[in-house]
Amino acid sequence: MSLTAPVPPPSAARPGRGARPRALPRPHGLRATVVVAAVMLVLIVVPYLLNHSVVGAAPVTAGQVVTLGAFRYHPAPGWQIDRGASSADMVSVLVKGATKYRLTPLGRQSSAAGALKAAARRYEATGRGRIGSDPAPVTTARGLTGLVTSITGSTVSGTLTVLVAGGQGLGVSLTARHSAPLTAAVADDVARMLDSVEVVPS
Repeated sequence: MSLTAPVPPPSAARPGRGARPRALPRPHGLRATVVVAAVMLVLIVVPYLLNHSVVGAAPVTAGQVVTLGAFRYHPAPGWQIDRGASSADMVSVLVKGATKYRLTPLGRQSSAAGALKAAARRYEATGRGRIGSDPAPVTTARGLTGLVTSITGSTVSGTLTVLVAGGQGLGVSLTARHSAPLTAAVADDVARMLDSVEVVPS
């Protein structure tokens, strides 16, 4: 008959020389949470930066009216006035994100066709795009008539509209970057701004 002495259980290793503490398990879903937070940050910050990327831009104030020669219009709230590109009575440039809205008086114009040619020459001289050759008639809510056609460029696309009233013409270009196409909300703003154009009483 043999006796076997009980074997004592191994003692827990103490952290220190030659001993490694056991790694704690990582919480489940931490990586997914970080990814979601990063995506949300990008979705919030990038549009903000785009909308505030124009140096010297100023937000449109409620009830603001801009006069351009024989015309005036109401900029839409939520847009910014590019002060560097705008000039009193000469040109008004608004920006919202990657969208640009530009109004320029064309001086004496006897017809919408003549006004479109003048506006097209001015726009194409900038090198930012070409004007379409198939314009369509347009009439605003205030009864101003004119023509609208497309703008195509390597980085932007949009429309060029001309309005003629009282022998004076107004050119209105709308462009958006290909990487950030026009949204329905911005299109509604533009339609309202175009409808707000009126002739300044003499």
